[in-house]
Amino acid sequence: MKWILISMLGIVVLAACEGNVYSLKVGDCYNGVTIDKYSGETMEVRDVELVSCDEPHESEVYAISDLPDSDWKGGDYVYEQARIFCLDSFEPFVGVEYALSTLDADFIYPTEESWKDMGDRLVQCSIYQESYMKVSGSLRGSRR
Repeated sequence: MKWILISMLGIVVLAACEGNVYSLKVGDCYNGVTIDKYSGETMEVRDVELVSCDEPHESEVYAISDLPDSDWKGGDYVYEQARIFCLDSFEPFVGVEYALSTLDADFIYPTEESWKDMGDRLVQCSIYQESYMKVSGSLRGSRR
């Protein structure tokens, strides 16, 4: 099973394995930077370090949904559906709309291979502070 993580900065391919991003739930906080802080390029990520939100962490899952079960309509279509869902889910979680926020968002969605071979439809949305600076506490209702 493969995943694509979309940041507002780029794309990361994720390979699913035990304890990976696939097991994350809304409200989970984790460390696992997906963007190189120096070059701005995306990196391959296989696992994330799940931590208590009270501990310093880089990201927090704020929304999860399945895309409609249908034929593969192309990467651009799946990307756009994931983007729409995650950006629409941002304000209810943070308390301020995405365009006015100081926070950023990543979203993970299935590749064509996982869609066709595994029936994968899962979209996961994560929120993070600019440059993946670690924060302590949940960003839920932070209005940042």
